[in-house]
Amino acid sequence: MERKSFLKVFISAMMILVMIVSSVSFEGIQSEAKASYNTNMANYLNYYKAGNYKMAKKYAKKLKLKKDTSIKKLTKKQKKAYLKIVSKYSADLSNYKQKDGYLDGYYLADLNGDKKAELLVKHGTCEADYRTEIYTFKSGKAKKIATTSAGHLSYVAYPGHGVVTVWGHMGYCSVGVMKVKKGKVVSQNYGSQSNVYEYIIPENFLDNHISYDADYKRLVDYSPLQ
Repeated sequence: MERKSFLKVFISAMMILVMIVSSVSFEGIQSEAKASYNTNMANYLNYYKAGNYKMAKKYAKKLKLKKDTSIKKLTKKQKKAYLKIVSKYSADLSNYKQKDGYLDGYYLADLNGDKKAELLVKHGTCEADYRTEIYTFKSGKAKKIATTSAGHLSYVAYPGHGVVTVWGHMGYCSVGVMKVKKGKVVSQNYGSQSNVYEYIIPENFLDNHISYDADYKRLVDYSPLQ
């Protein structure tokens, strides 16, 4: 009887140990996956800056981030404040004559490193005058901290480091990183290409929350802010 009791206790202890080890290993894999994305992005940027586009392309293809946790960490007050800003703009293309043009999209990404997303609102009438208003949440309100030119510009996820900016037009392309530091927007240029048919850029662009129905009417997805 004592031997059976000992075996039961031993087996139970081993099962608990296996569960603990499995949990730690899984968390380690998740952390490694996130680190791998940022490491690959850093390698891409450095090779792009050095003009080694073959290696930059190699690392760009490895970038497969699926989720941005900074959006999930937004509080109800932050979402409400951001929704109020986005709702001011119409996505209707027929409203191109309105003062601020139409909404070309809004983006959510952690720009200042607090693990909660900032709001980027892109609007205008065409690529020539598109601009992005950048907001953060401070003292219970959405506070605009900058306005940047946004024609022919896209944003790529770079968790914990801001966003990668990709500007491309007619065979010319430039890549940089934009973030918020001490309440101000700062940008770092990582080089450019000219007279090329293929842009060496990451393709995991941030969601602009714009879609189209069967009649090509623009629809805005407000669900991340609701």
